[in-house]
Amino acid sequence: MANIAFGSKYFIFSKFSSIPKTSKIETDRTNLQKEFDELIGYIGSQELKDFNELGKYLESKECIDTITSIQNTKNKENEKIKSYETRKKSKPFKDYFKFRDSAKLREYLAFANSRELKDFEELEKVVTSKKFEDEKKNFENQKAGEEKKIAEFNQLKKSKPVRNYFRFKDSEKLKTFNHTTTSVELKKLEDLEKLVGSKEFQKAKSTADPKTFKESAEGKKLAEYDHLKKSGIIKKYYKFRDSSAYKEYMSFEKSSELKKYYELESYSNSKEHKDKLDSSTKELAKLNEQLHSYLNKKKSKSIRDFYKFGNSSSYKTFVAFEKSKELADYLANEKYLKSDEHKNLMKSLEAKETTEKEKRSKYDNYKNSKKFKWYLAIKDSNKFDEIKKVKLVFEDDFKENKLDRNKWMTRYYWGDKLINDAYAFETEKAFPTDGKNIELRDGILKIVTRSEKTEGKMWKQPFGFIPQEFSYTSGLISTAKSHRQKFGKIEAKIKVNYSKPVHYHFWMASEMNLPHVDIMKLSDKKSKVDMANLYGNISDKKAPEKKTGEFSGLDVSQDYFIYTLEWTKNKLTWKINDVVVNEQTQGVPQEEMYLVFSSGISGNAAHAQLPVSMDIAWVRCFSYQ
Repeated sequence: MANIAFGSKYFIFSKFSSIPKTSKIETDRTNLQKEFDELIGYIGSQELKDFNELGKYLESKECIDTITSIQNTKNKENEKIKSYETRKKSKPFKDYFKFRDSAKLREYLAFANSRELKDFEELEKVVTSKKFEDEKKNFENQKAGEEKKIAEFNQLKKSKPVRNYFRFKDSEKLKTFNHTTTSVELKKLEDLEKLVGSKEFQKAKSTADPKTFKESAEGKKLAEYDHLKKSGIIKKYYKFRDSSAYKEYMSFEKSSELKKYYELESYSNSKEHKDKLDSSTKELAKLNEQLHSYLNKKKSKSIRDFYKFGNSSSYKTFVAFEKSKELADYLANEKYLKSDEHKNLMKSLEAKETTEKEKRSKYDNYKNSKKFKWYLAIKDSNKFDEIKKVKLVFEDDFKENKLDRNKWMTRYYWGDKLINDAYAFETEKAFPTDGKNIELRDGILKIVTRSEKTEGKMWKQPFGFIPQEFSYTSGLISTAKSHRQKFGKIEAKIKVNYSKPVHYHFWMASEMNLPHVDIMKLSDKKSKVDMANLYGNISDKKAPEKKTGEFSGLDVSQDYFIYTLEWTKNKLTWKINDVVVNEQTQGVPQEEMYLVFSSGISGNAAHAQLPVSMDIAWVRCFSYQ
């Protein structure tokens, strides 16, 4: 049954019908906080980081390239396997392997391993060796080279251009021409030709009188030049010089062919040529003698039969195919496919492919895991809004079983500030001792109210602080010197050992006492919790403004309850065990306040069952994020 509000009063019709058990609240809070901590821990965990990184990797170019590379390499390897199997079934390969496995070839190969053939092969090894072949070829090439040079020389010597050249060279016409070339007459003509062809001579001729010029030195030089040009020797000279025969002769004289002829003529008559020809001839004779000995051995029947088979068309076809690139590629592929390289590569590709599949499987399994689904379900939910919106700024759970004096003072703030001592208000019958009535045991702070005489100070108008005897003692704790806050969430877990007229009080006050908020006040009845907000100016003679509320029907002495004040700029909300029991929007405090827990007596306590206590399990203050 829910609590029902009438004005500022809340009524409850049966125990716990609207107020859940404190143990459940704490369990729920603990579980919620635990789950929130797990969420925060999970968000920052290596586990989630690894998952997200794995997800990025699976969507990355690197992953796509890796998988593509694996597949492409596998395809290439499978193509090699397919090619090998296809060739193996083809006719050329089937014929080759059929012949290779035939009886005739086995006999041939058996003889190939005989002692007789081995002895023959030792000799054959010599004459068919690369060294023997190279030496024979070298000397044959050397001899052939020398003979080729002689043949080339003789061929050039007999060639028409060379014969014509030497015939022309030894002709009388060329001798006469060469004689004229060095003659005085030709030299004179060339000098005169240079003179009469000059600009100065031509200018002089063109400007002079023809009759006068003829008798001049220049005219005589011209006449001499014309006379020489007409001489028979000179005319023959120029005619020969301009003839096609002479031009061919001069052209051939500068030719590479004639140069080659003279080089070969010189080399053919040299000692170098004679020595090379003799040396190659002698060495070839030695090698041919070794070869002759080998050939004689080769004439034996067994050897002849062996080589007859070896020279048969079927064997040659077999050998030809055996030497073919097609078979070489096939055998190379076969060798590769049987190699550790291929096997290791395939294993590596399988391992890499398995690794990539495992990564994908790991990602998918994790994505579908209960834990990840839990994370997705709550990461953006409002489940933890209450935890997220506050930040713990003050806490005491009294686990040390010793009062933390850095957090708590045990007298009223103004008594500490003005007289450095504890004091009681005028209406109080029990003196709030300076910590003597505070007990800590098993993680619980107790404010104990006792029946005992003591002396102390009392604040009494208009006299101020005056000495007073008291028949009862009690106590208080306050954060006035350690913690104050403006807005936030303030709560404590409290149980009261009720005895009328003892009052139990959880409240907040500002520096000047107003504003003042009663979070929990229990006095008249153990089933009526009073709440109040007092505000105004303490110096005014009129009473402060007061907004009150109460929650009735629940015996709060039967168990611990969590009393909460949620304080925002515009609203005060009181809660008991997370259930709203009072709300106010007028006079909301706008300045910092501190916490006070106190107990005392304000009426006739003759029949009170003392001692009693106000038990506090913990205190927590939060600011809003």
